[in-house]
Amino acid sequence: MKKGQVLLITVMLFATALTVALAVAFQGTTETQVSKMETDSQRALSAAEAAIESSLNSGQTVTIGAGDLSSINGISGAATLTSVTSTDFTSPTLVKDSSYTFYLGDYDSSTGTIGASTSQNILLCFGGSGVSPALEITLIKATSVKKYLVDPGARIANAAAGTTGCGASNSFPSSYTIPAADIGADGQLLVVRALYDSTKVLFHGTSNFPSQGRTATSQATTTTGVSKKVTLFQSNPQIPAEFFTTSF
Repeated sequence: MKKGQVLLITVMLFATALTVALAVAFQGTTETQVSKMETDSQRALSAAEAAIESSLNSGQTVTIGAGDLSSINGISGAATLTSVTSTDFTSPTLVKDSSYTFYLGDYDSSTGTIGASTSQNILLCFGGSGVSPALEITLIKATSVKKYLVDPGARIANAAAGTTGCGASNSFPSSYTIPAADIGADGQLLVVRALYDSTKVLFHGTSNFPSQGRTATSQATTTTGVSKKVTLFQSNPQIPAEFFTTSF
């Protein structure tokens, strides 16, 4: 009877030890796999970012593992550049007192010149939740400069109130139109500054606007199947808001 109990206890102890050993081994394997995936994820992200930078610098499509990126091993992928034109363009969020430079003609990065304007009515939509922002708009032409002040909150003397709503989008409560007659064929830039509060600005026209920059898209995949995709929009050169600052 005692021999049977001893054997049973021995079997139970062996089973417990085996269970613990298997659990430790499984945890170790899992931690190793997670660590490997984290490492591969970081390698893929670094490769995708390097491809983005190389593509923007060269102005063309680049392949990971070739050319300037030949030192990257065990990762495949590429980065491409696109310049999209559309009748709508939405700026990034303009924090209070910052500005965005919108190009009215095609920008030539090699010469730093701006081509002829598309000369059309341009609807600017802005605002959102919180304090109602106002806009200071500077139209820069080849031979002149014209300013507009749009304040739906009626805080700036002699400023235009703008229009309630935006015909191009339900996301913006206010809008203002710069007429084609003002822009003309020699319109170069619209510098739009946000006052009182932050806002995005939607530019809407009836025909395609010139490209406002380049979008670089890069995807990198490791041999283990871990993949990272990075997209970056590089705008045309921006004029600092301080160049056209007005105090209110």
